[in-house]
Amino acid sequence: MTTAFTGFGRDLIQYYLQLEENNNREWFHAHRAMYDENVAAPLKAIAEDLSADYGPIKIFRPYRNVRFWPDLPPLNEHASLTANAEANSAYYLRIDADGMLLGAGNWQPSKAQLTQFRVIASTDTGALAIRSLLAKMQTHGYELSLESALKSAPRGYAKDDPNIDLLRLKSLSLSAHFAPGAWLYSSDCLTKVLRGWQTLTPWLQWLRSHLPSE
Repeated sequence: MTTAFTGFGRDLIQYYLQLEENNNREWFHAHRAMYDENVAAPLKAIAEDLSADYGPIKIFRPYRNVRFWPDLPPLNEHASLTANAEANSAYYLRIDADGMLLGAGNWQPSKAQLTQFRVIASTDTGALAIRSLLAKMQTHGYELSLESALKSAPRGYAKDDPNIDLLRLKSLSLSAHFAPGAWLYSSDCLTKVLRGWQTLTPWLQWLRSHLPSE
């Protein structure tokens, strides 16, 4: 397969480190060429290559929506895209000064999706199937997002439920972080993304086949 992507720019890390110290529109406009060459153009190229198997692709803009986060700096200190979005779930890729994050799942499941997940997770067979899938993902370094998990049991479930760790989840996404290396600046990055998303596909398929679409 002929690829458009040949790696992110060598100054990508430096760009984001500098942005962290100068997060304002004036600095960004003065360094727009650095952003375009090292981040934007390679991100567009990798999206083009990924679209064959994981389209459609959505690339997020560098500007943060200050209408929702007026107290935060105006620019995102990362570049990201989602792929194959469906039923409130998708594959995810993020690049920043710390390297690359790959993920997949339902980051913010709907109330109906979360309710159904808990119904399944509260049964022995359902919990076993979920844990089996998660164990396979964990062998490749992919972990559940626990940042938004409930502190206690959700309404209608006992605090001592044997599957309380699953019932407390509010995000159904898995992710893994990869520290920057030579791979980031070559087509090996595309290979790493493809392998990662292939690993995560069974989890995404399970979510889409067991939870409502909305």
